[in-house]
Amino acid sequence: MPNTSRPLSRLHRTVIVAIGAALALPLAACGTGQTSQPAPAASSASLSEGGTLYWAIETKLQTVNPQRNGQDKATPILRNAFDSYLYRTESGEYEPWLAKAYDVSGDGTTVTLTLRDGVTFSDGAKLDADAVVANFDKITSEGYLTSIPGGLRFLKSYEKTAEDEVTFTLEKADSLFLLYLSATASTPLSPDTLTLDQSVLESGGPELSGIGPFTIDEFTPNTELSFAKRADYEWAPESIAGGQKAAHLDEVVYRTFTEGATRTGALQQDQVQISSDIQPVDVAVFEDTDQFDYQRNYVSGLPYTLYFNVSKAPLNDAAVREAFVKGFDLDAILSAIYNGAFDRATAPISARGPFADPSSLDDYATDIEEANRLLDAAGWTERNSDGVRVKDGTALTIRAVSGAPYVRESRDQLNIAIGAALKQNVGIDYQFQIEDTGTETARTEANDYEVFDNSYGGADPASGLDLLYHSDPSRGFIARGKFQDATLDSLIDNGRFTTDLTTRQENYTELQHLVTGNFWVLPLYQTQDNLASSRKVHDITIDQATGQPFGAFTIWLES
Repeated sequence: MPNTSRPLSRLHRTVIVAIGAALALPLAACGTGQTSQPAPAASSASLSEGGTLYWAIETKLQTVNPQRNGQDKATPILRNAFDSYLYRTESGEYEPWLAKAYDVSGDGTTVTLTLRDGVTFSDGAKLDADAVVANFDKITSEGYLTSIPGGLRFLKSYEKTAEDEVTFTLEKADSLFLLYLSATASTPLSPDTLTLDQSVLESGGPELSGIGPFTIDEFTPNTELSFAKRADYEWAPESIAGGQKAAHLDEVVYRTFTEGATRTGALQQDQVQISSDIQPVDVAVFEDTDQFDYQRNYVSGLPYTLYFNVSKAPLNDAAVREAFVKGFDLDAILSAIYNGAFDRATAPISARGPFADPSSLDDYATDIEEANRLLDAAGWTERNSDGVRVKDGTALTIRAVSGAPYVRESRDQLNIAIGAALKQNVGIDYQFQIEDTGTETARTEANDYEVFDNSYGGADPASGLDLLYHSDPSRGFIARGKFQDATLDSLIDNGRFTTDLTTRQENYTELQHLVTGNFWVLPLYQTQDNLASSRKVHDITIDQATGQPFGAFTIWLES
């Protein structure tokens, strides 16, 4: 009889290994991970000017108007042509950029920008107070749909107070407004660009005139974006430039390849010189070789996390939530799935930046015996034929519902392995259900889920904390844990509505202990940006605030 069995897919083999590892190590402590930033190999090559850099990316760019593109992965690409008023450092402080100075009033409700001298848009127009006001008129106009509306939520008014000065008045102090001034969403476009037809502004392209080391040369939505060097540019933030004025490269071309294997192959075959978003299975191809460099950097914001829906059974019971957290060995599963390519999350806030508190996870160590005791005490004492716990005739089933477009980085494999370990170790039936966007939305609105999985990138955690935790629906757009807790809301507000860094740290520390003390969330892994590059590529700069590449401004190619 012919053999009609089919070989296991790579996904299934990986999950089986992960399950085996998790079951073999039942009592591991909560682990921590450090960002990995291996230095490129030393080179005797001298800095070379010119050339074209080809860069493979996963992201489909639907628009290249920086004021409208809200894709986190678009920021390092659009940085090539679009500068901001302020530059945010990893410490959470701000440095001059297009604004040579800024001043915040004592109560935080007035922010004044003093513009840098001699700055011009790529069409030759001058950056002055009138241009800034024109940009905010457009950004705040009805129907323009800026990409970060939260940053403007408490903007009351703005006005020209001198030829080189603009003053903004806020309803209350708001740390997100300073963040907005450092983001691509607020980057100024030339006054003539702002008058273009709405259809042109929606998609963007060579018609957009901004301020940056490159200009947009060609744009094919979802496929390719090319930039050409701007020879007279000289305004990069000093922390990045170190005295450099114009870019070294003549041209940069970003090509979208949605399949990770295609990006890997393109770099191996020298069709591109840099490839972003390397799959864990391909990391070994580029590490410790003579041809390539590989680096990964933690990104800021909130790590990949499971948010427990506490509004309904069974996760309205803290004992069940705690048992879920302690009922499997996360370190072993992460190691099996990612083989060191991703690190365990150390806190509910990203390890990049000044706010993460690893001590908030001190009670998250694996303890299968305690998890079983908790479930027994909570009344889940019976088991069905599949080994799943049962209470009052209802199985202990917990469903994570995830939208298909957001399932990346082997998250399906990770959650499947967690589910298998929980079922084996403690009798929880955890299911990771992937749905199309429409179905996922409908199930969310019907409260037909128990777990929401999400990671949120951004230079400051305030945006993510608003979106994922706040009970005000106008701010907590995706607060699907439904925590509805006044203390939590207060800590979010106290951390956002101040520009004092120490005050923010104190509130965010207390917030992290609150959400983990109640076992409302389970941070899984630290999100990151990774890339591999040819040894011909030199001086890739990582934005220390975000952990993402700072465009191609400092990069040069070995002749």
